[in-house]
Amino acid sequence: MKRIEVLVFDGCPNIHATVERARAAVAAAGVLAEIAIVLVASEEEATRLRFIGSPSVRVDGVDIEPWAEVRDFGMQCRLYAVDGCLEGVPPVHSIVAALRGDPAQIVTNSPQSACSACICEPHTAASNPAANEEDSA
Repeated sequence: MKRIEVLVFDGCPNIHATVERARAAVAAAGVLAEIAIVLVASEEEATRLRFIGSPSVRVDGVDIEPWAEVRDFGMQCRLYAVDGCLEGVPPVHSIVAALRGDPAQIVTNSPQSACSACICEPHTAASNPAANEEDSA
């Protein structure tokens, strides 16, 4: 049986959506898996757990993005590049690939999916016109 951990900090707006995507990935992959929510409570714990940001998903202890281990750790929101947009929830296909043990099938537009900015819900450019605007900061 596989173990999926959804690592989050208290107040993350993407916990529910991430758990739902993890459930969808389990069904799509056709595997047995338990899903556990791991609450990260401090910067020290974030460093100890190698927590990239909330939400992070690990399958059997390995982050679903193979390049994730080179990122900064801390109490920050995590963004995922999906089809040219940034989402605060990992894509189902990335979780499926991790469940099947095939990280080569994980496709994103950028390996830079950890960020200190928080997206409060999954979105597309069509549903959020501000997503196409450049940050002036």
